[in-house]
Amino acid sequence: MSDANVIPGAYSSRFAAGFGWYVRRLLRRSFHAVRLARGSGEILSAAADHEGPLILCMSHSSWWDPLVGVLLGRTYFPQRSACAPMDREQLRKFAFFRRLGLFGIEPDDPASLPAMKSYVAARFAAEPRPTLYLTPQGRFVDPRAPIELRPGAAAVASATPGCRVLAVAFEYAFWLDQRPEVFIRCEAVPSGESGSTASWQRGMISAMRRNGSALSELVIARDPSAFTILIGGGGRINPFYDAWLRLRGRSVSIDSARVNTPPPSRKAAA
Repeated sequence: MSDANVIPGAYSSRFAAGFGWYVRRLLRRSFHAVRLARGSGEILSAAADHEGPLILCMSHSSWWDPLVGVLLGRTYFPQRSACAPMDREQLRKFAFFRRLGLFGIEPDDPASLPAMKSYVAARFAAEPRPTLYLTPQGRFVDPRAPIELRPGAAAVASATPGCRVLAVAFEYAFWLDQRPEVFIRCEAVPSGESGSTASWQRGMISAMRRNGSALSELVIARDPSAFTILIGGGGRINPFYDAWLRLRGRSVSIDSARVNTPPPSRKAAA
């Protein structure tokens, strides 16, 4: 399909696998851990087995969001093809992203919405189990701000009978390590009764807000048992001091239970 408003992607499963290896290595070096809220892995695994199109609606507070999306894709959807929109001028500059399935549009051009719908419909028709990655907020937004969405994700979902949609929330915070951590939570988005663009839009906003709030509560609680670890998570102070502690049979990890225990009340202290 040719459309002057779209720079087409050129997805390569081999290139995607290699880039996925690079992303995992980059995240491991940059973050202490990547944590997935319990229950989210089952949601992702079920979505991976879905025979029709899959749409991931991801929150967008950081430059890292698309790369964390790549990690999820390579971890849970390695057999599914991928596509995602990107600013057309940026894609011209970084053309290798086309091999990850990225296609270029002009986000602020009204003609881009029908062009994107047409392009995605063609990709969905050409692939047996395609996946579309979207950040429907359309810009960087603080995770504490109310979620508002552009209409593209809902428009694509309403035009795709049998699609499955997931809300994916990301947060980045410091817990006990000198490096920050990535936190992820997923929730299925109900299709609504009519399957119209308006009903999908309401459902996506509701699910993304609910999912983001639930993730924030988990991050604030600082309970590692509420998450499974995708990457990292081991204690580390200094490579030489860590080795010395291990030789002495001592843990290099900070005791999160002691650090996170709230102080006693004045009455209890008395």
